[in-house]
Amino acid sequence: MNNTCPSCGVLYNVADKDVGRRLKCKKCGVRLTVTEAGLTIDDSPPRDAESSGSDLDDTPAARRRKPPALDPLALLAAVGGVPGVLFGAGIIVVLFFTSLRLLSVPSDERAAEYTKKVALAEQIELRELLNAVAPDKRDPAELEGDKRKEYEDKKKKIEDRYFWKKKIADEDKRATEIGNRRTKVFEGYGTMFGFVLLAFGCLGFLRTQDALLLRIVAGVILTAMVLGLFRLAIGAGAGFGAAVTVG
Repeated sequence: MNNTCPSCGVLYNVADKDVGRRLKCKKCGVRLTVTEAGLTIDDSPPRDAESSGSDLDDTPAARRRKPPALDPLALLAAVGGVPGVLFGAGIIVVLFFTSLRLLSVPSDERAAEYTKKVALAEQIELRELLNAVAPDKRDPAELEGDKRKEYEDKKKKIEDRYFWKKKIADEDKRATEIGNRRTKVFEGYGTMFGFVLLAFGCLGFLRTQDALLLRIVAGVILTAMVLGLFRLAIGAGAGFGAAVTVG
């Protein structure tokens, strides 16, 4: 279908639904008619109610088509409303801080294993020294004379070299343990905040008229959280009482 003005070449967005319309080109003023073949010059007498062409867009339909506006309320309803948002946010926060706590354990173990690795490397080097000085001996106490003096001199150099390695490894281990203990407070507050969001989400589901199964699940989760907090409180109280008794 021809969608340009035959006189000046202005591009119009015409379709089959516009067949039969008469208009005037907004650039050159020539009268046009929309036919099945497209825009053609209209030679018939003008009519009173003739379109000037201003209601036909001269841009392609793909460019002037706007995406539908997003409805925040519809998006909120799709995720279960406010209770669903609170419930989902609570799960994400709890999982995040729980993961941080789980990751702190391997870091402590890795630091402790590194100190053992340094000590083992020192022992291996001392054994190799003994084997180099006296291949037929298995205990440094069996060495005598010059061999014993040679062994002791080289042993002291090895021990001096590993002294700082073991000291640095031990300090790194202590720093890792202290850092992880300090972050446990932050992790505890974060986990508590996540459980609060989760609890409010469960309460919201219980107060709505959602599916019965969803309300049952929310009630079970909320009950489990309350029982877990009660158990923690009992354990903390028992530990505090034992500490007071011992003191």
